[in-house]
Amino acid sequence: MTLPRRAKALRLALLACLLALSAGGCASASVRDSVASNYKFEREERGRDGRSLVYSSPRPPTRTAAEIGGRLSPGERRVTQSGVFLRYARDYVGVVPDGRGGSRIFVDDERRGYGHFYPFIGGYWGSYSGRGESFRGGGPGTRK
Repeated sequence: MTLPRRAKALRLALLACLLALSAGGCASASVRDSVASNYKFEREERGRDGRSLVYSSPRPPTRTAAEIGGRLSPGERRVTQSGVFLRYARDYVGVVPDGRGGSRIFVDDERRGYGHFYPFIGGYWGSYSGRGESFRGGGPGTRK
């Protein structure tokens, strides 16, 4: 390939990349942006430890979680009878039944998400840097 052809190919690749970015196809897109773009915003819930953004989907939790995970792959996924929980580097997503055949989607930052979803993920997930089971304690009676 000659230099002018390489330059033209590079320009075309750059243009394709810019188009993909403007269409939301960027690999660094956040799960927050993805959920906000694809589901209906319902409300914001505020608590002592932060806020949850709540969205709705007409589809059941397993299908909705599969759609979310298909757009942006989670670090971990936990499926329980209560719903599907997805862990990302900075955010946690909980997809639970809405009682009408659809889903409610909760999007929380890592700190609030861990506390909010603890009954479902506690003991399975630790911080994003490691699994919950890797914690070795250090309480009374341990040798140091």
